[in-house]
Parts: sequence; C-alpha cells; structure tokens
Amino acid sequence: MSDCLFCGVIKGDVKGSIVYQDNSVVAFKDINPKAPVHLLIVPRKHIVTLLDLQQEDKSLIGDIFSVANQLAKDQGIAKDGFRVV
Repeated sequence: MSDCLFCGVIKGDVKGSIVYQDNSVVAFKDINPKAPVHLLIVPRKHIVTLLDLQQEDKSLIGDIFSVANQLAKDQGIAKDGFRVV
C-alpha cells in the first residue's frame, strides 16, 4: 500500500530505525516512544487488520512473538517484563 507508513519503513521509503528484519517481519523503534524500549514488529506482508489474516498468514503470528521474545532479551528488558500490544 502506497499510503501505509509501515510499508514505507519496510521498503526504505520512510526513515526508520530498524533493529531486526528477516523474510517475514521487520522490527523498528517507534518514532514517539511511550516506554524506554518501544519497538514495532510488523509483517512484511501488508495486512490491514487482524480480520484480514488468511490461513496462509497464521505462521506470522508465531514469527512476531518469537521476534518479540528475542528482542526483549537483546534489549535487556526480558527479566523485568514487557508488554506486547
């Protein structure tokens, strides 16, 4: 989508501080953080809402949570806890 900010970051058209990327997801720092560590983890595939998830997308949810787990450890916040919203 041309007007999707997240797609712009993924494509490199919008400046973003990417901290992780693989074939299915990209993680980057929020531009208006509400916590000392505030990262956004988004699928490379444009999905407007959870209601738009298809059967073939089900592995994305696991990928997102797996990356969140690893990034929490990498960022030093796993021990004290963190939120996934």
